[in-house]
Amino acid sequence: MAEHTEAAWCPPEPRELPALREHLAEYLTTSVAHLFTSAMVREGRGTLRPIGDPDIGAELMLADEYLRLHQARLFYVTSDITPLVHHAARNLRDRWDIEPQDLPALTGFMLFAEPLATYARADGKEVAIVAVSWGETTLINHTDGGLWLTFWSATDFAAVIAKFRAVGFPTAEATRLAHSQNAELTWDNEIYMPWGATQAVVPDEPGGQVLDPTKVSAAKTTIDWLRVVHAGWIFCQPNGFTEVTDEHLPKTLRKRSARAGHSTDPVRVLSVSRKAPPRPARAFEPTGRTVGVRFPVAPFLRRQAYGPNHSLRRWKVVSGHWRGPADAPVRIGKKVNLIDTPPPGQQGRKS
Repeated sequence: MAEHTEAAWCPPEPRELPALREHLAEYLTTSVAHLFTSAMVREGRGTLRPIGDPDIGAELMLADEYLRLHQARLFYVTSDITPLVHHAARNLRDRWDIEPQDLPALTGFMLFAEPLATYARADGKEVAIVAVSWGETTLINHTDGGLWLTFWSATDFAAVIAKFRAVGFPTAEATRLAHSQNAELTWDNEIYMPWGATQAVVPDEPGGQVLDPTKVSAAKTTIDWLRVVHAGWIFCQPNGFTEVTDEHLPKTLRKRSARAGHSTDPVRVLSVSRKAPPRPARAFEPTGRTVGVRFPVAPFLRRQAYGPNHSLRRWKVVSGHWRGPADAPVRIGKKVNLIDTPPPGQQGRKS
């Protein structure tokens, strides 16, 4: 449903994510959010839309999303791990069968420091999808239950300011109104996924669709986004490539979140692991070549048996190994990405 976007995504720091979630949840309760969502429903934007009055539909959708954000566990995917997540997502094509135990949290909000996806709007402007929220929904009743995912794009405040300037507001007032009437993120699109579903309904034409509560309901674009999110969930599990740390809320924000009823769990931060290889490198190197970058060797995903009599299946990251010094720049394919956080004792890189 996105109307706003910005190509240059400037992500918050992990410690700022709770405040962003709080502001976003508050925004969903405003009349501005209701007017925007009602207009999007009326215009046929998005994948899933309530049948009937657009105003009532918008109210139901916003209230449903507020509950998910309100209860969400927060996750932050750093820029250095995002290429690995995208690479792993290729193994997940048209394979779902997701159950509650496969999620890092039943209700969550995951922000990507690098966009999880981009697409071009009708006017040619690029939209950056930078976050996803998920959880159960009150809008769909089915005995087996399921998961609603909402994708969020970065709000293009420059475009909003330009609209206010076009109707005569001075720059300072236009800037104030743009930031007071919009959140940092804009609701873009959504997916419904029944637990254990193995098939997806992807219509050929854009717009809403009649929901089949036994199949994944998505658009052609969002089904690709779902693969990236699924890979992100899998990377939350212990593996040889990911370092998972907890960013605890400051005391003041923790108290404020508790009073508002929001989850006060720490932000779970996913980044590239900098642990030394478990065994030393071989004593010989062909031609004496020195490795000056750090890169992953053949990571992939596998459905692995577990549980009673190995009767259950879940995706697992099967880690090959890292090559190169632990403090070297990370290379994924032909692209070089500098690690954001410096190793102990090294300064000069942005943390």
